[in-house]
Amino acid sequence: MSKEVLVCPDELASGIIDRVANAVSEGQIIVCPTDTLYALVADAKNLTAMERIYAIKSRSTHQPLPLIAANVQQVSEQVGALSQLGERLASTFWPGPLTLIVPALTALGDPCKAADGSVAVRVPDQDFTREVVSEVGHPVTATSANVSGDIAVSRIEDLTQEIRDGVDLIVDVGNLVGGAPSTIVDVRYATPILIRDGAVPWNRVLESLQ
Repeated sequence: MSKEVLVCPDELASGIIDRVANAVSEGQIIVCPTDTLYALVADAKNLTAMERIYAIKSRSTHQPLPLIAANVQQVSEQVGALSQLGERLASTFWPGPLTLIVPALTALGDPCKAADGSVAVRVPDQDFTREVVSEVGHPVTATSANVSGDIAVSRIEDLTQEIRDGVDLIVDVGNLVGGAPSTIVDVRYATPILIRDGAVPWNRVLESLQ
């Protein structure tokens, strides 16, 4: 079945933002833009929505789902406390493609937490999606809009049929920058630990701390 595609050339079209935020709050799965790639966005507090994402992506449930937040305050209050190291990196690279691993709050849903109680989160440099998350009122998932193992997409026309069939709504803001996904850094300790190299070069992360 053909899914509705909302074309949004003006990234801050309030009517579309309202509609997408309402859809997320209702438990729907949305293809949304980030600052690098298109992602599957869903309510991180909705267990059924989380299970659907795992099914759509054929992703192992042992792999927790990363989150995006509207701002640093939302991260601290609803995801997990940032260490001094985390705060320094967030102030330098957020909004942007740097994902931080932090200790998860107890109330956070299990699909978002790793076995060691941590969670991956970032604030993307994408106005439309940050506005959606702000309206939802808490962080949402943002895992790449592809079946696990497939190439992540920066253009809506590259979405596979499996993804199109699995989601409820698609938001098209045009071609994204693409390239590498977000860099992932563990900031739970005194020094940063690189988990995944990505859009923010590791040497830039280290230089920002000197």
